[in-house]
Amino acid sequence: MSPAGIRGLNRRIPWLTIVVLAATVAVTMGQAVMPELLPALRRQPSMVVDGQVWRFATAWLVHDEGFKQIAVNFPLLAVAGTLAEWVFAPCIWLLAYVLAGLAGEVAGLFWQPVGAGNSVATLGLVGLVVGWWSYLSGGPVPQRVVTALAVLALAIWLTFAHDIHGPALLVGLLVGQVAVRLPRRAGGRV
Repeated sequence: MSPAGIRGLNRRIPWLTIVVLAATVAVTMGQAVMPELLPALRRQPSMVVDGQVWRFATAWLVHDEGFKQIAVNFPLLAVAGTLAEWVFAPCIWLLAYVLAGLAGEVAGLFWQPVGAGNSVATLGLVGLVVGWWSYLSGGPVPQRVVTALAVLALAIWLTFAHDIHGPALLVGLLVGQVAVRLPRRAGGRV
């Protein structure tokens, strides 16, 4: 991102990011005290058969790989969420987070049937930010195009490698490309 692109952002307090991150941190910490939270909230094939489709979203609140997963997911949510919230309206932020998260969880039923973590939803925000940066940020065009193509190539490669992060990132990129074409509101946000 160019320095001019960052300076042009409306740097208001990212309340949605703070709330989602706080909820995720709280439930993940609760999982340490109450280990039964992980199997109760994670993604697993029986959840669909049992009608527990809400677990597509609750899987984002717990983490099954321990500290290394948390050490990546929490900062990524904080950074990508904040940038996305500075550029886009909360409804666009939520749309990217939820649709990408659902895409990753559905892919997970086939490729990684049991799992948990908010990385798939957070990659929706990454895709949203890359979509904005590649289209509207005002940075150097070759750099923006190369970055967007590299992220798209990564998303496609992950998808073909049956990694649940691929479909999530693809959805985030798609939402980002659609969102940057929407009319801008007062204050510059989409």
